Amino acid sequence: MPMMYAAVFKGSGVLELEQVQVPQIQEPDQVLLCVRAASICGSDIHALHVPPGQVITPGVIMGHEFFGTVVESGAKARQYRPGDTVAVNPCLPCGECWECRHGMANLCPHPRHYGQTCDGGFAEYVRVEASQLYRLPADIDPDAAAQTEPLACVLQGLELLKPTPADHVLLYGAGPIGLTFIKALKLYGVEHLTVVAKGETRIAAAKRFGAEMVLDVQNGVTPEMLEAQWNCLADVVIDAVGAGEVLSEAVHLVNSRGRILLFGLNHNARSEVSPAVFTQKELQLMGVLGKAFAPATDLLTDRRIALGDLVTHRFGLESIGTAFDLLRSKQAGRVILYPNGQ
Repeated sequence: MPMMYAAVFKGSGVLELEQVQVPQIQEPDQVLLCVRAASICGSDIHALHVPPGQVITPGVIMGHEFFGTVVESGAKARQYRPGDTVAVNPCLPCGECWECRHGMANLCPHPRHYGQTCDGGFAEYVRVEASQLYRLPADIDPDAAAQTEPLACVLQGLELLKPTPADHVLLYGAGPIGLTFIKALKLYGVEHLTVVAKGETRIAAAKRFGAEMVLDVQNGVTPEMLEAQWNCLADVVIDAVGAGEVLSEAVHLVNSRGRILLFGLNHNARSEVSPAVFTQKELQLMGVLGKAFAPATDLLTDRRIALGDLVTHRFGLESIGTAFDLLRSKQAGRVILYPNGQ
């Protein structure tokens, strides 16, 4: 059997590069992809915490943000031919639960998920279901294409939030997801945007990508800071970090009838909030877990989104440990892995 290199999750925070067998098509609706590029997600970092902030099955090849080229297609996936370029939606709903049967498949509590419950894209090759594929132009910028999934998640969040050009937006986070939010918010016409960031590198990036004001999280955020800038509090607060303390702060930083979007996901995070504040200020609190893949693939070639600008580091799969170290230390923004070389 042909072999390949892959990053395998061993449990207890351990990720190891191993030689494993190249996957083979087992079902007629499956497609074998050569992975062109994969992006490291913040949830991948959470998964390597002890205890984990994201659940990943030991023995699984990690990586859920990736795109590739079709190598082989099953009998019921002939619409995809060798050489086709495709992005991958990593979440496969069960199709049978209450959520799936009521039009909320993105909230399926028991999905299969590439890179978490079944093998993902931190590998030279990956086997996927044809139902999860979205076509991309053959000449797509690989740095951008590897970020299709996080862009799809951000766009789903903004579809729920419905920001307007008149909104004053407070965004927590200037990592890869936070910067993607900045770019997407600009497409919605948002001009009044304050970002809370950690570390000189991310503070500088938030300013470079268009934040009106950037606050250092280590100095704290107060209502007075926002009122000095805007003469009001935020209409919208977005937590792109997944830190529990953000919600506790947000309720005091948002205007009455404001909206709070919880995007970052960390099972270890905790918040302490008085329910009364939601009643007294008539606040809206919403979470998001879906992925707007069709709009994301349409936007990838839009110069206004330019996701390649977010990339600070590129590595081969053999340097995945270094890549994770740079992300943990906040020295890197978006990191792209090239399992088969650039």
